[in-house]
Amino acid sequence: MDIRFATDCNLGTLSKWLRILGYDTLHDRGNADARFVRKAAAAGRIVLTRKRALVRLSSEARLVVVKADRARAQLGEVIESLGLEPDPAKAMTLCLKCNAMLVQIPRSEAEGRVPAYVHAKHDHFKSCPACGSIYWPGTHGRHIETFLGMHMPVRRP
Repeated sequence: MDIRFATDCNLGTLSKWLRILGYDTLHDRGNADARFVRKAAAAGRIVLTRKRALVRLSSEARLVVVKADRARAQLGEVIESLGLEPDPAKAMTLCLKCNAMLVQIPRSEAEGRVPAYVHAKHDHFKSCPACGSIYWPGTHGRHIETFLGMHMPVRRP
């Protein structure tokens, strides 16, 4: 079974990075409380929070209190503490805005929905069926790879 997360209002940027890696991550913009923990547990999600007080509610859910302040360190902390090994084949498969699975669309369908220079330069596009966002392979992919190479914990045998 794939690992899935629920993050509280304090971990929006971490949520985005987990989605970039292909982890199904619901981000709750509300205040993390017992209801949030119960809902995540019922959905089989690991709760990620900055609120240490939620630990006493963790009997219902697997919970990780993220200590780091910055997203880069938070990502490394979560990966290290849970022993995650992100699958490169799942990277960039989820919408960064709403977490839905992206679908490949024909180039013609992207026309008028992306800047003209992007449409002229690229042949491959993905779309979010839920929110309509469009994604394409660009320099952001290389920047993400560089970021992850610099900030992911190194596993040694």
